[in-house]
Amino acid sequence: MTTTSSAPPSETVASGDEALVELLRLSGRGYTVVRHVLNQLPSGPADRTSVLGPMVTERKRRPLQLYLLLLTVWPWLQNQQPLPNIVWARALTTDTGRIWTATNVSEAWNDLEERGLITRERKSRAVLITPRREDGKAPYTPPGAIKKNHRETFFILPGTFWRDGWFEKLSMPGLAMLLIIAGLTSDKQEAWLTNKDAGKWFGLSPRSVEAGIEDLRTKHLLEERAEWIKAPLSAIGATQRHWYHLTGEFDTDQRRALQERTRQEVRARMSASGAQKASGSTIKIKKKGAATGATADRKVKRRRKSAEES
Repeated sequence: MTTTSSAPPSETVASGDEALVELLRLSGRGYTVVRHVLNQLPSGPADRTSVLGPMVTERKRRPLQLYLLLLTVWPWLQNQQPLPNIVWARALTTDTGRIWTATNVSEAWNDLEERGLITRERKSRAVLITPRREDGKAPYTPPGAIKKNHRETFFILPGTFWRDGWFEKLSMPGLAMLLIIAGLTSDKQEAWLTNKDAGKWFGLSPRSVEAGIEDLRTKHLLEERAEWIKAPLSAIGATQRHWYHLTGEFDTDQRRALQERTRQEVRARMSASGAQKASGSTIKIKKKGAATGATADRKVKRRRKSAEES
């Protein structure tokens, strides 16, 4: 008698890395698009703190990671059935980091919903998760769709953020400063920051800013350049300004190149798809033409036969 096992063999079960890679593949672009308003509100209000600062202060690392992954896969997921929480948990579990469970995912969704970053709607036996705009103030739309709108500007996180596990390797301050500096350098190679000003601009404590920069520097994701500038009221009449830029695939030029490659790949896929459809239409037209010609021949033969019989 043949018996069936209640669980698949371990070697046939997909790992967290494999689940994450598959989600990146299905996303169609392999990187994450994030509006700047996740980090900071546009100029205008005296307090420009957005959702990132409070999440760092409250140590909401899991909700932030889950939200970033949701943004990554949304181009694909919006047209699919909802993913079970256990799939999200598998994708976010790394060999050297924390283990995620379905309960962790559910708790993170609760937190994101309270912050206005997602909506939840029960669909039959599943729950549909839909992202909201990165500042939690409006429904989600593809970034950049509205021109000349400061709430639509965005930056990207390259696929290495997920593939190489940086989302988990970085501390919460390190993750926050990666997002902030990636945003500040979306259109330039480097940006200057002070611990005090960064804390004021983004709602972080100076200690968190310092810890985050040190985390990035230690992991070789950040390089720093010091510049002396005049400071008439300082004791020595000068002070240092610290400029930061990200390295490797997080470098500004590398991110731009990634976006351009992706645009070219998308255009190529669309062109190939269009050519295939056009080819199919041509074949149908030819078949229709052939069928029409055959019908005409039969009609001529019938007329001749009728004339001969008469």
